[in-house]
Amino acid sequence: MACTNAHVRPRLDKNQYDTLSNFVMDLRLIASNCLQYNTTLDDSFRPIAKEFLSTVEDLCKFFIAKPEMPNVVYPSLLYCWTACVEVIDELVNMTNPVDGLQTAWFFLHPVTYFCQGQYPQGYLEKVKRPIDFGTIVQNLLMGRYNNVGSFATDCRQVVENCRIFYAGEEEGASLCEQANRLHVSMERNLGPLLASEESGAGAKARDKAASKYIVIKRPEKDLLRSIMSELREATYTDKTVNITEKATLHFEKPVDATIFTDYPQFVETPMDLETVDRNIESGSYATPEDFEYDISLIFKNCERYNVPKKNIHMVNLGKHTGKIFRKLFAEKMRGGSSVSKRPSLPTLANKIAVLAPSKIGGKKRPASPIPEERPTKRVSIKGPSKAASFGKSVSNSKKLAKKMETSAPPRIIRTDLSAPIPMHVAIASIKESYPGRRQNKDLEGWEAECLKFMRQLMRHPWVSAERPKYIFHVPVHFVFPEIREEYAAKIKKPMDLTTAESKLLEGVYKDAEEFISDIALVFSNAIAFNKEGHDVGEPMSCAYHEASTHLLKYIRWLSLDLLQSCVTDCSDGPVIESGSAPSWKLSTRNRELARKEMESIVFDELIDATEPGDKYSWSEQECEKLLKSLRHTSDIKHMGYFVEMNFPPDYTAFISKPIAWVKCKDKLHERKYNTIGQFVADLRLIFSNALKYNEGARHLSKVSGMAYDSAIHMSGKLEAAIDKMLLTVSDRIGRERIDMITSHRELEAKVRAEEEQRKLQWEKENPGSTVEVKTKLRIVSQRSHRRKMTDFEFPFYDEEDDQEESHTDSMQHAKALYEKQREARANMQEIALSIGISVFRRLQERAAAKARADQMYKQHVERIRIEQARVDEKKGDASGPSVLAAMNDINRKQIQISISMQQPKKQKRKVPLISFE
Repeated sequence: MACTNAHVRPRLDKNQYDTLSNFVMDLRLIASNCLQYNTTLDDSFRPIAKEFLSTVEDLCKFFIAKPEMPNVVYPSLLYCWTACVEVIDELVNMTNPVDGLQTAWFFLHPVTYFCQGQYPQGYLEKVKRPIDFGTIVQNLLMGRYNNVGSFATDCRQVVENCRIFYAGEEEGASLCEQANRLHVSMERNLGPLLASEESGAGAKARDKAASKYIVIKRPEKDLLRSIMSELREATYTDKTVNITEKATLHFEKPVDATIFTDYPQFVETPMDLETVDRNIESGSYATPEDFEYDISLIFKNCERYNVPKKNIHMVNLGKHTGKIFRKLFAEKMRGGSSVSKRPSLPTLANKIAVLAPSKIGGKKRPASPIPEERPTKRVSIKGPSKAASFGKSVSNSKKLAKKMETSAPPRIIRTDLSAPIPMHVAIASIKESYPGRRQNKDLEGWEAECLKFMRQLMRHPWVSAERPKYIFHVPVHFVFPEIREEYAAKIKKPMDLTTAESKLLEGVYKDAEEFISDIALVFSNAIAFNKEGHDVGEPMSCAYHEASTHLLKYIRWLSLDLLQSCVTDCSDGPVIESGSAPSWKLSTRNRELARKEMESIVFDELIDATEPGDKYSWSEQECEKLLKSLRHTSDIKHMGYFVEMNFPPDYTAFISKPIAWVKCKDKLHERKYNTIGQFVADLRLIFSNALKYNEGARHLSKVSGMAYDSAIHMSGKLEAAIDKMLLTVSDRIGRERIDMITSHRELEAKVRAEEEQRKLQWEKENPGSTVEVKTKLRIVSQRSHRRKMTDFEFPFYDEEDDQEESHTDSMQHAKALYEKQREARANMQEIALSIGISVFRRLQERAAAKARADQMYKQHVERIRIEQARVDEKKGDASGPSVLAAMNDINRKQIQISISMQQPKKQKRKVPLISFE
């Protein structure tokens, strides 16, 4: 049917079909025209046309919903599609034995994906049916496979296409090898699938799956209208300017391409809410998914166009409105309301509260809904709720509440002491051992601050309760029962975070220092227990020892920062200057030393500079946070003096280095800061300059007084922001260093394992050989006697002992070299700074000398002018009478005036001389 491609395909490519029914109707018209035309001329096309028309009619029945049956039938999936997905999943997870990369990477996408959208030269001539695993999965999930045989054929075709195209070529030898490995794994899994399908059980399962169809009703127009109405009522508040507007205001009408001329370059399929309304009224949406796709397309188009242009407001607006729509659409499809809330868990206290709403604190508590029971039961690890005992309206609720009060709370009993306990169960058992625990809101004073400290500590990435990297929450023998006796022999006073928190809620501690001592004891115990393993290089002991060392420093910084009301001025107790200490005093001296320690860590840290225009790194983002902390809305009246570089005329006479907020921002944007300390120094310089300049005139000038007070206010706010930044950044720097050490240790272990594997392989291939396999790590240096590094080692030669170097020695050598380079760079910076200061001073002295010379020259010229004026005045007085007499003479001759420019000897400018004849 050549006419199909000649007429239908161009319309389809140009998106001239508004609905699927118009497309199918054109196909039907093609077949009917062919039948009419070939009735008398040629009968050979009639069977083809009839078959084509039958196929079109099937499409009409399948896709186009009739008025009497407004339903859409989806094709059924293959009965064993999950097993087929597992076959593909195993292929995807395979890795190459040499480089460890994904084996199926070049087979997951079409060939055009790796060749800039085009097939390689001669590919379609050799490969008649291109296929890839991604297309196979798509066909599988779209229900395009009727049996396992077609699925297996496509899987084998992927490997066969690779063999056909790269046959006899060295370029594709590696790809063919990967294809062979995929073929072996694939055949191992496809064999049982094909055998299962040929069996009787497989045939029954296939027939049963083919008889089931997924039918989804055509969405009602009223439902779609209600979704559109509630979506238009949504609002969006821009937090930066605190302005609220309608969320769908900018999405109602199509984008005007005459104004936004480049819009078609970013968006291929425009969509807007008015078009969606027309589609709803015309009944174009056959499924709810079609409606959802069009609405979601609006917000996706918004992101595609505005993200490259960095229009943050429109991007946030599109994401916010899209999130509202997804939530609204899901609730409407479930038959719920947009204002309904997620129900609480089906607990016994909720059921009692429904029967009898209780009163707590004189206020009536609304009844909680009873949700449907979940298939998996959840065991409560807490005691019964006391709120349930206040119900008085129904007799059954009274009896049930009385039964709950008299019944003892459930206990967790360990039957096997040698088996580890899940962490959540261990935490529950510890909390049950403290029945007098108070609520968090009942704590006041220093206890409330200690609880705040505990919450902040539990947010740490290493000890977060959601996904802890290191377990300090429960006693060690709960999680590692095999080391119970060894731990008890080394640690005399065990402690864990859950026990410390429970003791705080129980009211056991007398003051904050006692609580902090128990928290520090958790990590000091870990350091003491893992020290021996850390010294010998045991991986688990090294990890916990280093993590505990860092966390012990972190909780000291955190306690001295958060527990400010408990900090005293006493000089008793140990003074901790730096490092990890098992205990410390909450004193102002320790707080100052902790701040200095964090400053030494953070301010010397090099900024991970990115290219201008790229996204900031994490260190640059921290600097940007400091900038934004000074431009808060509440500080506009104070910060107005320090934003722009608008200084008084005499400002440079008092300030040698003028700087403002905008200049710091520009330097950060241009990546001119090398360390965080340089950036902080510039921010501090803004307000120190203001204090220095306005200190003398603050009592005489009102503006100077206001600027001086604003500088004091903003300087305090900057220091508070720096304190917050110091704690987070110093913690992150420490964590990254330890993570790097841990990764290096894991790499070393992996290298050693590979060495052992190669050694075993050598012994297996050469049984009885006396040659010992030695894998040596050589450090490349400038020494002439070192041989050049190679990609592999032969075990058939022995090197000299002075050329051998262990991995640990090489790491120490690299660290020492790094420290030397860092010291050299610091020295270079100091030298450059001193040179710059000296040059700047010389330029200042030169400018001052030039100014003095100009002033002296002006004074000299002025003195000559005054003397000349005096001389001229005397001459005029002496010749005055004779000139007047000559002028009054009637018979006088005509006066001739001649002007000549002559240079006086003592004058540097030309003075006109007038002579009378």
